[in-house]
Amino acid sequence: MNAISDWPHFIIQSVPDGIITVDGQMQITDLNRSAENLTGFSRDEAMGRYCGEILQSSLCGKECPLKKAMGTGEVVSREVILQNRRGEKLEVMLAAAALRDDQGNLLGGVETFRDIGPLKLLEKERRQLAGMFAHDLKTPVVAVAGLLSRLRQGKVGELNETQKVYLETIYQEIARLEKLITNFLDYVRLDLHIITPLPSAIQVEKECQEILTQLQPLAEAKGIDLQAAFPKELMVLQADPLLLQRALSNLVENAIKYSPPQSLIVLEVRDLGTEVQFSVKDQGPGIAPPDQEHLFELLFRGQSAGREGGLGLGLAIVKRIIEAHGGRIWVESSEGQGATFHFILPRSVLP
Repeated sequence: MNAISDWPHFIIQSVPDGIITVDGQMQITDLNRSAENLTGFSRDEAMGRYCGEILQSSLCGKECPLKKAMGTGEVVSREVILQNRRGEKLEVMLAAAALRDDQGNLLGGVETFRDIGPLKLLEKERRQLAGMFAHDLKTPVVAVAGLLSRLRQGKVGELNETQKVYLETIYQEIARLEKLITNFLDYVRLDLHIITPLPSAIQVEKECQEILTQLQPLAEAKGIDLQAAFPKELMVLQADPLLLQRALSNLVENAIKYSPPQSLIVLEVRDLGTEVQFSVKDQGPGIAPPDQEHLFELLFRGQSAGREGGLGLGLAIVKRIIEAHGGRIWVESSEGQGATFHFILPRSVLP
């Protein structure tokens, strides 16, 4: 056997995904070792047999991905249940494509498939973990915050000044912990698609003004001027109002946190026809170029974060929200010259 001429054969036999090839009559012309392990049939047993006898998937006889790929010329991907020779049912991700020669003549087809059962189990465990956090971690924190609130209000007796100072500090730290837990849970739920957008027609200017009004006291405490710039025409888009407000609130609050006193923050909205662009511009310290490509990653905190608190969840959540709406987000910044966060949403949420 010539090692050079049989190099493609060695590669196919060594890849971890199962691979099956068929001719124009859907008869098997080859399969690799991974396919042998998944189907339970040896290569010698499978050669020349109809692929449906060997690759017994939940789509066989209904909407065969391989037949569709050979008929349309498109690559077809499906998540299916495969029953192997041992009677085991495996969850696999399957991809099918047509095989053609240099002149475009159909020679047959190829199917690759991978066992995704372990990934499905991991996803299930992640969902259970998110539920555990929601119940076993957040619930007692909320309860403690409620009891502290009653103490601060003097519901169980008068407090001296020292006790008030201590309680106020404890209450603020508990509120901060509750916010961190909520942010983490929201990120996990968005990442696992437990939370998905519930779009409705919303008036863009109204939603933005509500966010600016809510954050005005925070800005005034630092002497920061919050301004808005909107098109003259009324703009309406399809989006989840709660998630959109969450994204805008995180961006504006971030800008306030990192901006120096007596500076300016501008929330600008632009009409791009089929899309709407939102921009939050500040006069803060800016973001170093090496940090910008990692800025939306979970738990990332760049050099410009300085002494400001946080776990780097806010921007990661914003990115998930924007992408869940079919949009995109990016940042433009130079060190020492502030930063502008832009995101674009389609007028209508993609199905």
